[in-house]
Amino acid sequence: MSNYKGLLCTHWGHWSELTYQTLPRQPLTDGQVRIRVRHAGVGFAVSLFVAGKYQRKPPLPFTPGTEVSGEVLELGAGVSHVAVGDRVMAALDWGGFAEEVVTTASTVYPVPEGVPLTAAAALPVTYGTVGAALIWRAKLQPGETVLIHGAAGSLGMAAVHVARLLGARVIATASTEAKRAALLNNGAHHALPADAQALPSLVKALCPRGGVDVVFDPVGGDLFDASLRCAALHARLLVIGFAAGRIPQVPTNLVLVKNLAILGFNYGQYIGWGLTDERTTHEEDVREVLSTLTSAMARTDMPLPVTQHFPVSQWLEAIDTTMGRRSVGKVILDFDKIPFKGDTA
Repeated sequence: MSNYKGLLCTHWGHWSELTYQTLPRQPLTDGQVRIRVRHAGVGFAVSLFVAGKYQRKPPLPFTPGTEVSGEVLELGAGVSHVAVGDRVMAALDWGGFAEEVVTTASTVYPVPEGVPLTAAAALPVTYGTVGAALIWRAKLQPGETVLIHGAAGSLGMAAVHVARLLGARVIATASTEAKRAALLNNGAHHALPADAQALPSLVKALCPRGGVDVVFDPVGGDLFDASLRCAALHARLLVIGFAAGRIPQVPTNLVLVKNLAILGFNYGQYIGWGLTDERTTHEEDVREVLSTLTSAMARTDMPLPVTQHFPVSQWLEAIDTTMGRRSVGKVILDFDKIPFKGDTA
């Protein structure tokens, strides 16, 4: 049994206390896939995972990382939708910040030709969240207007791309002029400052109906409060997360007066991260959403994810960049330049 290298969390604490070391190879059981990890997405949840504050607490010691791309090294019994050598992406419980990972086959997805593995690491969780939220929950329609908060981050930039694919008009918010310029270069029709006080009047000036049809909000806090005043009659507000730190309270008088729908969306429920593991129940639905998005990318009908790459030797800088909100798009850890016993020339 070969060893491999990866980041390890040995105790609950700060992400800077992770260590990069040699790890024992994990056993493979029925219904599982062993993946040679080429690239791993870095998300905000890593800080909660290593602090022991996430809704799911992995057993110590463990390797963080929930989103990867790479090639199939080995299959457990009963796996038929991918083969050894296939290029794949996967949504993981944890384990992605390493040269290889073993995971359930139900959350492993083929990567079509035309989509590089460097981009695919941003797809199974980040784009899966956005696609499912906008298609399943919000039912975003062509010609509607969507307001996207935190739009220069990984979820927000993905939401810009997916909303444009669905034929929507996009108003995006971001904190700096440079980030707003990046949004305009990536398909947003309008990019506004993330100023909660000024936002309602700016949005209404852009919307003949007096507001937006859908709000995509992974930020919460004051921006969610402002979104209620940016919403048109019958608007749908997607609650995705609370990056701002404050969980807002909804004034239901505004919900009543405008006939608004407040839609919670927890993608983890569909990939096995809920209170009960329902990944096999929703496997085909998730695969269909990801196939729709990756096929659009392969056809060049939608841009590839915006990514910022770091070699694994710079893992601390990569996590710090994510946590400090200094990135535009998705931060990716690269393992593809590391010699690995399973690689061939």
